[in-house]
Amino acid sequence: MLIPLFATFGPLDLTGAIATWPPMSFVLALVAAATVVAIRANTSGGIERGAGLIGERRSALRHRYAGEHLALAGTGVAVAVSFVLEFFFRGYIWDGFGASWWRVATPLVVAVIGIVAALILIRTRGSGAPERPVSPPVRRSWVSFSSPMALVALTIAALTLVGTTIAAGLASSPNDDGDWLWLVIPIPNAADVDPLRVVFYGWIYGVPALIALVLLAVAAWRALARNAARPFLRPETVATERAARRRTAGGVVWLTTGASLVTLAAAWRLIGNAGSATTLTVDGAAATTSYDVAWRYAELASLAGAAAPIVEIVALCMLLVVGGSLVPRADHTSVAAPATPAPGASGPDVGYAR
Repeated sequence: MLIPLFATFGPLDLTGAIATWPPMSFVLALVAAATVVAIRANTSGGIERGAGLIGERRSALRHRYAGEHLALAGTGVAVAVSFVLEFFFRGYIWDGFGASWWRVATPLVVAVIGIVAALILIRTRGSGAPERPVSPPVRRSWVSFSSPMALVALTIAALTLVGTTIAAGLASSPNDDGDWLWLVIPIPNAADVDPLRVVFYGWIYGVPALIALVLLAVAAWRALARNAARPFLRPETVATERAARRRTAGGVVWLTTGASLVTLAAAWRLIGNAGSATTLTVDGAAATTSYDVAWRYAELASLAGAAAPIVEIVALCMLLVVGGSLVPRADHTSVAAPATPAPGASGPDVGYAR
């Protein structure tokens, strides 16, 4: 039965399913993420399993960073899964009474919880006094182990979400209960006809999203700062620990970016739905009258709605890649440093993250 079904499922059907049914974005992102994780594992496995640290020292390093990596991996999967579960809950379980204010903020809230859990593990299990101090001491900041391009992408995603939220909130109007979730579109040349009111990304959705975004930014900043500031265990473990901290920082930044983009996609879907309204039909006693609906930013809203599934797939793929890449493996260690420096070398380089 499934083969004839997929045989008749063409590109247009797939595009329509992605545009109207968000779980399709999750399926496509899952396939893309599995491909990315497999490629990265095949290309980096030989390097990351290099010898250099053995026995108790290697086990201690794995124990020090495995907890935070596992927490970040679980958070990436949890944010992606919460996106799907929220859709099914709102569409098939929730009775629809009132506004689903959590609709947009859920990915951000789940990401906050996960990153705070990782921060706790960094401060407890992942930190401690060095076994042998690393000299010379170097002052590191929250950006030390993060990719500049990843930070730029995070900043763009967060600012776009903030800008979208403020602009949509200012354009929204309250309903009879005082919830700012309507877009009121007047009917041109028909002043006696009530304006069209459609569900919109108003303040009822935007305020929780902004609060959650601020909490997520603070949690991510604290996690990055603590990840960088903790001391290294020994001079010969610096290279291994730097690689592990880059993975932690990358996981935090990718999680924050992915959660922000999922939230942005949800906001753009709501805005796009409002932009698709072009006609108001009024059923009268004698006849049915149709009116054209004009909204100044309808075309921009339609573009946002069309871009939302693409942003959604990219964001979910990022989250699932974090989930697949940071799971600790029994035979996995990051690039290991030799126990003794090479002849003529000045010792481990601890001055820079990269």
